[in-house]
Order: sequence, then structure tokens, then C-alpha cells
Amino acid sequence: MTIIIREARASDAQNLAALSIQVWLHTYAKMGIRDVFSRYVLSEFTPARFVGEIEERTKQLFVAEAQNHLVGYTRVGFDAKCPIRHIAQPEIETLYVQEHFAGRGVGSSLLDRAVEACKARGNHQVWLIVNQENSPAYRFYERKLFQKIGTVDFELESERHANDVLVKLL
Repeated sequence: MTIIIREARASDAQNLAALSIQVWLHTYAKMGIRDVFSRYVLSEFTPARFVGEIEERTKQLFVAEAQNHLVGYTRVGFDAKCPIRHIAQPEIETLYVQEHFAGRGVGSSLLDRAVEACKARGNHQVWLIVNQENSPAYRFYERKLFQKIGTVDFELESERHANDVLVKLL
């Protein structure tokens, strides 16, 4: 099956929202759905929000398609302030791949495209945040030569979830 990586378009917004909800809940709602999770995904992952991000100059989104079906995406924020180094550098804000396509090179292709976009803008490193409990993602980023530089918490209402900040030299 051929995977195509391309820049996201406004017409992708609805599928980006649906895929985000699916991947986020699969990753974080391991014990089932709770109100806190539902409120988060239904407010965070909306088609309108994705349209805004696609049109924003400081971000770039790439999608992965297989037979005209969206199977993954990545979002780069070029002027993101690193919470550990406190300087603006590109951030891989999101890299989501539908579970059925994990292990097929989709994540690697999306990450490669995001890194190329950072290099094209003259950047020499990129950072990201990964949940400490997301072992598959953590191992993926380690294989891609990302290194831990610190830890931050993701606050979801009154809950705190430990996340590591990883960086890669380009």
C-alpha cells in the first residue's frame, strides 16, 4: 500500500479532528472514557481549530494518506517556546498515526517531512513533548535520535501527567 505525505488542506480539517480524537483516546483513555477526556477531545480537536492551524504561518501540517484515507499527520510549530530551554525553536507539536498503520513507516515518513520543513527554514534542532507512559512513542523517538532534556507536566483539568521534553539536532 502506497502512503502519500502532503501538506494539509482546509478540506482535511474534519478528518484531522476525527483522527486526533481516535488516536488521543486510544493512547490516553486506557481505562475507558471519563468526562475529563471527553471534554478535552471535543473542545481541542475541532475542524475549525484545524482550519485555523492550517492557515497559520507559524505552523505547518502534513498528512499521510493511504488510498485517499487519512492515516496520520504531524504538526510543526516553528516559533514554539521550549519549556526547558526557554527559547523559540521548532516543535513537533503532534505526530499521530492511526493504530492500524503503526509499524508501517507512516510515523517515520511524517517525522522526516517535518524535519525537512525545519531544516528548510534554517533550523538546527527540533523539540517535542512525549508522555512518559506512551512507551511505543518514546521508543520511536529514541530510535530517531531524540534525547531527553527535561520533564514537564501536562495538566488536564486537575490532573497532572508527566511528559518528557526531547530534542534532536538536525
